[in-house]
Parts: sequence; structure tokens; C-alpha cells
Amino acid sequence: MNVDINKIGALICEERIRRGLTQEELGIRVGVGKAQISKIESGKGLTIKTVTKVLEALNMSATIRLVGSRNIEKHIIGYVIAVISEFAKAYNMTIREASNYLNRHKGFDFLTEHYEAEHLLSMDDSVQDLARVCYNNGGGIL
Repeated sequence: MNVDINKIGALICEERIRRGLTQEELGIRVGVGKAQISKIESGKGLTIKTVTKVLEALNMSATIRLVGSRNIEKHIIGYVIAVISEFAKAYNMTIREASNYLNRHKGFDFLTEHYEAEHLLSMDDSVQDLARVCYNNGGGIL
């Protein structure tokens, strides 16, 4: 099933209700309070770490598709997430801003297509390569 990232909270809410759990009960399983579950279900406070914890508590899993209809392997996803984080730090962006920028300027395409070479480089070199690719695709950061 393909789910838009903006609908993850609603999907989590539906599954929690389907399983007969209250927000408080799910919160206990995840290790957070009822208010945090409410926030997650409303689509706020969603991070990969948070979504992963909630999905594990519901015995669910997710696959992230970053490029077209090609499925990305788990180890590549981990690498891409790490690079997004480092890119955000290097350019004083939030993770969301960095993700949007990289998506808009073909950074994700580059990372997944050239994973075999890029993951062997230092994180600084990968971030610099990514900045160059995005710049070449209309981005303003270099």
C-alpha cells in the first residue's frame, strides 16, 4: 500500500483503533505519553525514529520508497537518513528542510543511484558531493 508521508499519523490512528488500543495504551507500549501519541496521530512530531517505535509497538513495518517505484534496501535507507542529518547540520537546516531541498534538487536520486561509491566516502565528502549535485540541479547551496 502506498501512503503519502502526510497521512502516516492517520494510518497509525486507524491501526491503533482497529486493534482496540487507547492512545494511553499505545503510549505505554512506545514509551511515551498519551499527548505524544495524539501529536503523532495528528501528523506532528513525526520522525523516522518515532514512527519506527510506533510501528514496532503495533507489530507493523514500513518500506520507504525514495525514487520512482524502485524499492530501496534497508541499509541504503539508513545511509540516506544519516546523510540527510549531516547535510542539515552542515547547512543549518532542519531535517525537514534538508529533506525537501534534497528531494527538490535530485539529491535523493543521486544518493540512491550512487550508493555503492558514496557510502565509502567520509560523511563530509558525501555531503559536499550532495551539495554539488543539488547545486547543478538548481539548488542554491554550494
